[in-house]
This record gives sequence, C-alpha cells and structure tokens, in this order.
Amino acid sequence: MKKTMTLVSILAVSVASPVFAEDNSNNEITPEYIAGFLAGASLTDGAIIDNLSSGNESEFIQRAYRTRLGEEHPAAQPTYLAGFCLPEGATEDSVISNISNELKHTTQPANSPRDITLYNTIKSLYPCND
Repeated sequence: MKKTMTLVSILAVSVASPVFAEDNSNNEITPEYIAGFLAGASLTDGAIIDNLSSGNESEFIQRAYRTRLGEEHPAAQPTYLAGFCLPEGATEDSVISNISNELKHTTQPANSPRDITLYNTIKSLYPCND
C-alpha cells in the first residue's frame, strides 16, 4: 500500500507541477487576478483587524497601532490597513470593472510587477476617507 501511495504521490507531483507553475511571461492583469488580489487583501487585513480588535495583541503591537493609526480600530473596512477602502454597497463586479477600466488608461512601467501596478491603481481609485 505504501508503494502505491508513493507512486501516486510522485505521479501527482510530476504532472501537477507544470500545470500550476506560474507563467512569468504573462504580466496581464485579468479580472480574475484582480478578484484574487482583492479577496486576499480583504481576508488577510480583515484577520489582522480582528486580531487587533480582540484585545489579545501584545503591548508593543497596541502601542505601535496607537502611534500609527490612533486609538480607534478601523473595523468597518477590512482593507483599511492596506491603504484602500472599497465603497460600501459596491458589487465585486463593479469594483473589478472600475479597476480594469483604470488600468486600460494607466501606463505600466517596464519591469514593474503587476501586483505593484494593481495595488497602486486600487489605492488611487479607492482611498480611505480619514
């Protein structure tokens, strides 16, 4: 049984690796890429804010947070710490469409990673109102 599992594992890894390898020659920012970027930012930043709001953070983190952002936790917007805030009530499709349209009119600098270009575009379109 162990030999069969080892063989299956080896075959799965050897077949899956090329399928999941990133194509670095494609620097296109697709709607799917934008959706994934937004979902990742919302999930991770939301988790950080939840952790800060829980009161379980260390004194160092509490002091750093107060120094940088003040006393209030920005719990209303999960991406606040990333420097952008999506409009309340906006659909994911409309946000992605707005970002895609803006990117069509944005010149991407040569050798600039697409994640940086996308991040800067999102921050310019959806700044947080402090």
